[in-house]
Amino acid sequence: MYSDILTCFSRSQHRASFEVFLDLLLDGSGRPLPERATVKSPAAISRFLNHAAWNTRQFCRVMRQHALQLLQHEWRLRPHQRPRLDLLVDLTSLEKSGKFADLDDWMHTFNSVHGVHLVVLYLCCGQLRLPWAVQVWRGKGTPSPAQLALKLLRTVPPALLSGKRRPRLHADGGFESIEFIQGVLAHGLDIVVGVRCTRKLEDGRQVRDLMVRGDLVKPTGLDQIMCVSWVWLHRNQEPEQRFVMSNLNLGGVYLARVGKGRWRIEAFFKTIKGRFGLERFAQHSKQGVFRWWCLSTLAFFLCHFQDLDSPVRTPQVWPDWGDLARTLRFSFVPEVRRQALLLELAALDAFQHAQNCVKT
Repeated sequence: MYSDILTCFSRSQHRASFEVFLDLLLDGSGRPLPERATVKSPAAISRFLNHAAWNTRQFCRVMRQHALQLLQHEWRLRPHQRPRLDLLVDLTSLEKSGKFADLDDWMHTFNSVHGVHLVVLYLCCGQLRLPWAVQVWRGKGTPSPAQLALKLLRTVPPALLSGKRRPRLHADGGFESIEFIQGVLAHGLDIVVGVRCTRKLEDGRQVRDLMVRGDLVKPTGLDQIMCVSWVWLHRNQEPEQRFVMSNLNLGGVYLARVGKGRWRIEAFFKTIKGRFGLERFAQHSKQGVFRWWCLSTLAFFLCHFQDLDSPVRTPQVWPDWGDLARTLRFSFVPEVRRQALLLELAALDAFQHAQNCVKT
């Protein structure tokens, strides 16, 4: 994948800027800021992100093609016990302050957070974790996050949605609308979605009035029998009850366990923000923000593929992304590291020489 990514840069200066920025991403500290670059000037990195004429669509296409090939390879390896494909959608907010004139229709306040809000589609299959597509929520009066999520589903190839084991879509309570649930079912997918405790049922009760986990009920306005369960979260002094419902009759205990699978996308958000600096962008152009997302996602992909190739790994355990990033940093951009160290040594020699001159 890395070799194919390099073909997206027809000019050597774009490729050099890409390698410098990838070096910043693979630092693993979550601070890939252009001003931290030494081999290239911060202005050159900013031009690369905001103005340089390299093919962003081809860049995304290469990542998606390799993700698709890896997923299909996973299925070919286990034809008799094909892992289920889980599709996870969620909204994540990149909090920002200050003025971004060119991002006016992207900067909004949602759930008390001001910034850019992304609706993300994330694919999980066995050990694979593949960020697939993204849409920007543009505020009230525009398509809602649920409508954007349905749009993202149309980007999934039909070949991934076919097979004996029907894929499941996981979402939180922000996607519990009738339109969204019906749209997911129309795609031939099963759904496991969070639900508000005040959601009304056709018999006049609310979801919080249910006494038995696994009850089969019909929500108001939805022509579909749904199975409802719940879990108790003990994060604060008072336990918090969270409800989940599905078109599948999985039973109360198992549905509650399946519903927890949605948290896998939260782990991805935490990693791509904390390790690969997704929310640290300071770009004032939409192209720059979108390219920042693409490059952060590439860093995640490379580290995830490296982890899958590791001969010693513990299944179902989130890896040390810092160690993975540093390993890839030395593998893919060693020349950038070498040039940066030579510049630092030259600065150190000049400093010591100046000190010696002062002493003499």
